[in-house]
Amino acid sequence: MRAISDVHAKIIKAATAAAYEALGGVSRAAEALGVRSSTLTKYASEGEEWRETFIRMDLAVELDRRTGHPFLMTAMSEAIREDAAPSFGSITALAILRLDGILGDVVREVAKAIEDGHLDAAERRAVRERIAAAHRDLARLDTVMIGGAL
Repeated sequence: MRAISDVHAKIIKAATAAAYEALGGVSRAAEALGVRSSTLTKYASEGEEWRETFIRMDLAVELDRRTGHPFLMTAMSEAIREDAAPSFGSITALAILRLDGILGDVVREVAKAIEDGHLDAAERRAVRERIAAAHRDLARLDTVMIGGAL
């Protein structure tokens, strides 16, 4: 039996999937980590067969390092704080406006990057950092929606 709640498990699975996306997808993550895509897919799957299967700590650390964002370390730290209910925060108009601002940052960064008709490595990295931040917050909001509680 697992020592973490279903909600925390879903947060870790969502963070795993977000980290893969931030790295360019499961195939790119598999290349970078030297692990088969099929194995990585199991770590992000919420299906009954893989519900108890989580990413190894060494791979989680490497994913967070390579994406430049602590997707998995943040998710795991939420699971450690048993007394704190995992959440997006209070679902209020202010929280949604904050999310709107984060998504707007992605759009503005892309617009700035393509303004000159050329997308260089630094611009791609800046856009991906904004996308990573949006992934994190959307994954947390998705977890609230799955749980059905505000």
